[in-house]
Amino acid sequence: MARTRKNTQLFALRNPPPGLLAVRGRRYELAKVFKHDFFAATALYLAGEPGLVPNKLVVKFGREQGFCGLGGHWLGRCLLRRERRFHRRIDDTGAVQRWVAQISETAYALEYVEGRTLDTFERAPGDGGQFFENLRKVVDAIHARGAAYCDMNKRSNIVVTPDGRPVLIDFQISLLYNQLANPLWRWLLRRLVAYMQQMDLYHLYKHKLRLGPGLATAEELASADVRRHGRLIRLHRRLTTPLRRLRRAFLSRQYRSGRLVSPSARLEDHDQPEKATWRK
Repeated sequence: MARTRKNTQLFALRNPPPGLLAVRGRRYELAKVFKHDFFAATALYLAGEPGLVPNKLVVKFGREQGFCGLGGHWLGRCLLRRERRFHRRIDDTGAVQRWVAQISETAYALEYVEGRTLDTFERAPGDGGQFFENLRKVVDAIHARGAAYCDMNKRSNIVVTPDGRPVLIDFQISLLYNQLANPLWRWLLRRLVAYMQQMDLYHLYKHKLRLGPGLATAEELASADVRRHGRLIRLHRRLTTPLRRLRRAFLSRQYRSGRLVSPSARLEDHDQPEKATWRK
């Protein structure tokens, strides 16, 4: 019987992340892979010797392999440069996952944040009102730096630390306002960042309503009302919903045929909500 050929092009790396890494001259060992998709593989590494600080690192490997005959290293390099610029702008806010070191042209190490992601909570963490007030301060601090997070809709990107603080992780799609030379592009970027900042708050209030319905103020209830944002949200949904369904249908067919198997599958033994949508 012929073996089913795996479609590895749909993943950032052809093989699992390396078992050993040197970061700032220190040795770290691969423990698990959090996520491996088209754009990147994100993994947890543990210190290879006792007493090493930090003793855990998150390492993101940007895309390296090609796709449909086109090279892929350029995409990995672009993602690294983009995320590095973002971390330079917001790392000192103290409430985000911080940059540690660049490892290669396409790979970099980030701080590991201890805690649970917000999607594992059925109710608001601890004193729910205080938690969401602190989360609003985190978002406001990012916005004050001329940035938009753009991924606030995913509760899995909000870590609740053991002492109850919110920390944001994963800035792959975040936006920064920069002083572009062309006035028209500068105006468009300013408007886009401002709109995405509104969406950050919209999704924050949606999470608050879901986990602590009695905590929301009248203003927050109004901000979380899709009708307030009107045509832009409806247009966004009309454009993205068919594309998302098409993507999931394609991935589902690939998975059922046995072709869609992550190169690091044995290291991904945890629940991944996104993959569950096409594994049905």
